[in-house]
Amino acid sequence: MVPFLFYAACAVASVGLLLLLKPRSGVTRSGAALAGLAGLAWMLALAAETFDAARGDLLPLGGFVLCALISVASAVRVITHPRPVFCALYFILVVVSGAAMYVLLSAEFVAFALVIVYAGAILITYLFVLMLAQQSPDENHGAEAVGYDRIAREPASAVFAGFVIVAVLGAAIFSPRSTTKSEATQTASIREAWSDLGAMPGLLLARAKGIDPLVASVQGPDGRPIMVILPDHSARIAVTHTDGSPTLVTLPPSALPDNPSRVGMALVTRFPVSLELAGVILLMAMLGAVVLARRQTELADEQRRVHAGRGRASEPTPGGAP
Repeated sequence: MVPFLFYAACAVASVGLLLLLKPRSGVTRSGAALAGLAGLAWMLALAAETFDAARGDLLPLGGFVLCALISVASAVRVITHPRPVFCALYFILVVVSGAAMYVLLSAEFVAFALVIVYAGAILITYLFVLMLAQQSPDENHGAEAVGYDRIAREPASAVFAGFVIVAVLGAAIFSPRSTTKSEATQTASIREAWSDLGAMPGLLLARAKGIDPLVASVQGPDGRPIMVILPDHSARIAVTHTDGSPTLVTLPPSALPDNPSRVGMALVTRFPVSLELAGVILLMAMLGAVVLARRQTELADEQRRVHAGRGRASEPTPGGAP
């Protein structure tokens, strides 16, 4: 992929997005949408040239491209739609399509975490903000509530920042240097996955029993399994049979632990402090949302009392009546 062509495609898409962020007529917005789609299709075509059909990369390419188009189109509507509630709905579509792409990349844990955290917690917080930001009627606006800010204040700066991020990341991912390192990176990743399986003796024993039901133990003399990784990405481990005789069992690459198992083991063994801190932060965010919702309810009750002519709850009513 030629970096200059990729930068040009990013520039075309950025110009279309900039025109969509500014208030224009219907014809101009249609032209901006076509320019954005043309730049996006150009970027996808340049990225597709880097896929190697011999390695099977084209197998999930159709679904990945479809999810990417849905995600990008929904993200554009999130920042260009004039109604905030519809922006939130389009944000859900962005999260779901992004989770589908993670599933295609065999990152199931990240996909489910994305749906749970963003489509659940973050979206609920966003809806809380929408409710709390709804301004009440005042003397200047009569019975109508003050509208939301529907026009982007700094569209050029935002689009330029997005252009720089996409251009730099795209050129780094699809450069010839990164593609030549992909095979070495894949080999190192598989070795790390076998190492993670060795750190889970129960799962390793289950995998070995799936090959040889007579396996009784997979632990070596020092309590750790003895494992040799073969060139075809399979692994040969030393095991002990039920009769006490040692032997070797070859595990295929399909015996590697899945992504959620590896992530769970890493969180518990390598990053326990980060896991606890994340739990505390999410708990404080939940408590903050509850406090804000309670305060908004109390303020609404006070406003209803004032509009009804009964005064505030702290003020005595005329005549001493309750």
